[in-house]
Amino acid sequence: MLYRHARWGAIVLFGLLACACGQSPSVSEPVGGGDSPPDNPSPPTDPEVFELVEATMADVHAALAGEQVTDDGDPLTCVELTQMYIDRIFAYNDAPQPSGLLAIRGVLHINANAIEQAENLDMLYERDGGIGERDLHCMPVLLKDNYDTYDAPSTSGSYSMLGHQAGVDAESVRGLRAAGALILGKANQDEFAYFTTGFSARAIQVTNPYNTAQSPAGSSSGTGASLAANFALGGTGSDTCQSIRHPSSVNGLVGIRPSLGVVSQHGIFPLSHARDTGGPMTRTVRDAALMLTAMASVDPRDFRTLEFPASERPESYTRFLDRETYGVAGRNIGVLRQLGSNTDPAGTGAQGELIAAAVEQLAAMGAHIYDIHLPDFTSRGAGNQNYDVGDYFNIFELEGGSSPRRCLTSLNSGSSNGRESCMLLDGILETGRVGPRTVGLVATFATGDPDQPGTQEELDAMAAERAYVESVMDALVDENGDPVLDDDGQQVRLDAFILSPGPTGGRTCDLGSTTHMGSVVVPVGFDESVGVPRGMEIFVRRFDEGTGIGIAHDYEQATRHRAPPDIVPSVLTANDTLADFNARQQQALITATSAPPEDLPLDVYIQALEELLGVSP
Repeated sequence: MLYRHARWGAIVLFGLLACACGQSPSVSEPVGGGDSPPDNPSPPTDPEVFELVEATMADVHAALAGEQVTDDGDPLTCVELTQMYIDRIFAYNDAPQPSGLLAIRGVLHINANAIEQAENLDMLYERDGGIGERDLHCMPVLLKDNYDTYDAPSTSGSYSMLGHQAGVDAESVRGLRAAGALILGKANQDEFAYFTTGFSARAIQVTNPYNTAQSPAGSSSGTGASLAANFALGGTGSDTCQSIRHPSSVNGLVGIRPSLGVVSQHGIFPLSHARDTGGPMTRTVRDAALMLTAMASVDPRDFRTLEFPASERPESYTRFLDRETYGVAGRNIGVLRQLGSNTDPAGTGAQGELIAAAVEQLAAMGAHIYDIHLPDFTSRGAGNQNYDVGDYFNIFELEGGSSPRRCLTSLNSGSSNGRESCMLLDGILETGRVGPRTVGLVATFATGDPDQPGTQEELDAMAAERAYVESVMDALVDENGDPVLDDDGQQVRLDAFILSPGPTGGRTCDLGSTTHMGSVVVPVGFDESVGVPRGMEIFVRRFDEGTGIGIAHDYEQATRHRAPPDIVPSVLTANDTLADFNARQQQALITATSAPPEDLPLDVYIQALEELLGVSP
């Protein structure tokens, strides 16, 4: 059996796959008039050919305007762009890759209304003679599967949530649509965002497209893998502890975990209201700034957003892309050397070396570099998921949502959340459809007090940690507690500091999650030992995302570390349909439900792939 499946696996991987894509952005050389007499005008330059791989929002808008053209020489339409991304998902998402022998599996669901959305955007473009005030006009976006949308279900990566259909968009999704974004579909995620390895009960395993034997990180694993593989132009993640930051790092992306209160939690299935925030993931800092502008809002349904009033919010985060005004030169930037008992928060191994090189680059660009020590930091949290899920379902139902589930468990649904009517299979735990790796965590969280949103003492402790970190940033001291002075003899005030956004620096994610402060992850290069990208986290004060964006953009433009993965398509799914693709993603992989995916024998995994792809040996 093992030999038969392994042999067929080799055939599927190397015999049935089409040629390697090798798609890198190409730019037409300008047709010169270098030898022409000065009084003779040069011939017009041919417009560049639009390339889907590594395209940016600026490229799309240039192509819509005819400044870039399609292969047939015409301006791009939003319908054409959308179909390009759909076709690319069909060809690559489920194709086993030579690097690790596994499929990427980043996309869970393609929106059946995607082309209709694109047609409407094309009509708006014609009506307005351009993009108008829609800065994200025709940006195909993949949402993490815990974001609610009125036109597609959201299941948080769990079979127990099949049929969960919101009546309205999550507030951040509403903002994206208002800015012209096209909701292309939903990305896979770790089930209920409990893990950071790409394990979704609705997929065998999301993998890293640079090396599918490596983790894509999580819980926003599908978004990270999909954007790295150029399945969309932008994506969303949610971050309770590293779930935007780490996937962005290992997939070569820019990810923003905004300060708590910048983006509304409305319509995002919760893990912890005291620590959760949504945020953008993209391939460039500029596109991330555009997305954050659209996603951010003051929303009365989330009291945390009221702490950042509209009068204090930037009109657009793109203003911080001015490198001369908001760039690296003259900034006081710290390197985190101690976080509680952790003495390696700036990274170890290859990532530590890459971050160290990035710090040297920042210094060469004119930054003043200092060490920062936070020995007294302690991770904090508040409340419990059982209450937060009940709170989510209350609003979900009031706004016309329809779901077979109403609480984590009917055995402990509480009363203050209106869960008296949560009975039997209304509870997620009672369905028996929670993945075997996740069910214990659901049961544990379901024991929390369903009527307790978090004590004031807990919330005050989190605020105290933020005050501690900001006090050290405001008046820097060394590891002995002595003041650190600048060249003018003044105590240093840091603009931002650098740390590792992932396990090579230990558990650093608690810093942002506890303090509610913001950070931006930007690529710093490739870890050749495992063949995946690495990033650094630029940490800023609460509600000061603009500073992080300015530093990240300047560094990004100076280094250009982002590069696409080398992936190959499959001939088996190239002519897929939306209905076939979505049905295949929804099908339960019975052979893979009895064990975590990393524990499955190769032959069982290949059998599951056979079922997934609808082929036989």
